[in-house]
Amino acid sequence: MPYKTVYATILKTSFLLLLLSAFYGFLMRWNFSFPIAGFSYKNILQSHSHVAFLGWGYLSVLVVVIRFFVNEKLRDSIIYTYMLLVMLICITLMLFSFPLGGYKIFSIVLLAVFGCTSYVISFKLLRDIKQNSYSIKLIKFGIYYYILSSLATWFLAGVLVTQGKTDLYYNTVYFYLHFLYNGFFVFTLFGLFFRLLRRKGIAICEKDQKYFFILLNLACIPSYSLSVLWSDVSEYFNYIGGISALFQLISAVYLIKIIIKYLSEYSISKIPKVLLLFSITSYCFKVVIQFFSAFPYFVTKSIALKPFFIIGYLHLFTLGFMTVFIVFLLNEFKIIQLKSRILEISVFFVLAGIFITELLMFSQGFLLLFGKGMINDYSFNLLIASALLLIGIVLMTSVQFFKKQTI
Repeated sequence: MPYKTVYATILKTSFLLLLLSAFYGFLMRWNFSFPIAGFSYKNILQSHSHVAFLGWGYLSVLVVVIRFFVNEKLRDSIIYTYMLLVMLICITLMLFSFPLGGYKIFSIVLLAVFGCTSYVISFKLLRDIKQNSYSIKLIKFGIYYYILSSLATWFLAGVLVTQGKTDLYYNTVYFYLHFLYNGFFVFTLFGLFFRLLRRKGIAICEKDQKYFFILLNLACIPSYSLSVLWSDVSEYFNYIGGISALFQLISAVYLIKIIIKYLSEYSISKIPKVLLLFSITSYCFKVVIQFFSAFPYFVTKSIALKPFFIIGYLHLFTLGFMTVFIVFLLNEFKIIQLKSRILEISVFFVLAGIFITELLMFSQGFLLLFGKGMINDYSFNLLIASALLLIGIVLMTSVQFFKKQTI
């Protein structure tokens, strides 16, 4: 099967998986306001999260990486085409395996097959990607961090069987999430962004790229210590986490310099510009939050107010940064086009849904922190925000799904 057909299919289905993940999120919000009999929140949450960052995030990023970093003759390899299709089937089946059976044998088998298949593609990418630019370095280190994060999934089953859901179990989960989010997604998305700048003829200062890349790498591994501060660990973990978070803050300064140069030298239309600024702002807030999370006071409060601060942080990354930035990149690489009125409306609904969700979560967290109580109709307001997000994704997906894509 020609690679263009496979990649277009993967991207279209990734949008559909994003939609279904958003629908599961909407159901969970609905259940808080209008309880559903027999509703398994935990199982739906598992499906919602796995489909969002593996089905939508990982697969869509992988397709674009292959398209713009692998030689055209190598893209048609049966390894890429068939492995991508296997992963797509696994993720699609997870839409049903988690809600129906939870984190049991069928879901575990699907995750194992997905993991082994992703290794095949990861090692082939590392072999096929050539040259030595900072965009390629970012992509390669993103793949390294993905492989590192995935090691936790194999270790997790043994921990669960031998020790149950102890601190080690949860810290293993956080190990996986940290290196998937702050490793794979951050590095590959910015690698794609740097490649985009090069394609548009934007000459970015070599020193800015270098320091951004080095500081991100210096921060990535030690900043995992921020994820374990909730458990009984030495105060040295706070110092290590604080220093690594400071590196991230400094790297964000170089990123902002690069963004400013891009916007000053290239005429970008309104919708893509809004998407870029929204996603980069979300990323910068994420970095600031990580810095403050190194302080014991904020660690204690964030744990006590997990439904607001920690969940808000996770959605800030996956929706505010990852999802919006992917849509921006797909548009700028001309894989999708956000020129129609319907797509402009869809972007408005998506961004409004994300913004209101984050505003509600963090506002409620701070209100409780200062002893001010709950926001009136908090759960219902979150439901409205989820509905806006879902409507936006439905509009965006419906247009992309029936439109021929130029991958």
